[in-house]
Amino acid sequence: MPNRYRHWKQEQERRRLAALKGLGILETPREERFDVITRLLARDFDVPISMISLVDDKRVWFKSEVGLEGIEEVSREITFCSHAIEADHIMVVEDAMADQRFCDNPLVTGEMALRFYAGAVIRSSHREPLGAVCIIDHKPRQMTYRDRRQLIDFANHVSAQITLKQGRLRDSDD
Repeated sequence: MPNRYRHWKQEQERRRLAALKGLGILETPREERFDVITRLLARDFDVPISMISLVDDKRVWFKSEVGLEGIEEVSREITFCSHAIEADHIMVVEDAMADQRFCDNPLVTGEMALRFYAGAVIRSSHREPLGAVCIIDHKPRQMTYRDRRQLIDFANHVSAQITLKQGRLRDSDD
């Protein structure tokens, strides 16, 4: 990787992490407004796992999840979400066993046996990628254009909810 590109990526990551930390949302209690979204995702897409994830520097923390009871975070090194935040809008892995990025991943080869992942990017008010709205299955799947659009709409709604709360916090400081 050329030095100039590496520097650009490092600066982009610094801005992204600053935006995430500036929200003050990490390590906060669960909120019904986000839990209802993960329940709708699981139901509407008929998947066993759905989540709203935020990608920190060393971990992916779940603001809300369905199907991962007792798990609040995962190391960033092994997550799909770490890759998803680099996508323009959505990342779909139809069969993780057939994807070179994930076929040796312990989330795929281990007890969880994940096969399908789709994640749409959650963005800050300044368009920095913060995390992803994700749906996950234990079997390979395909997504239609309509499914992809719907997942992006969910992510845009979560982005708006996060931005809305940030705006309220700023207003209360005035």
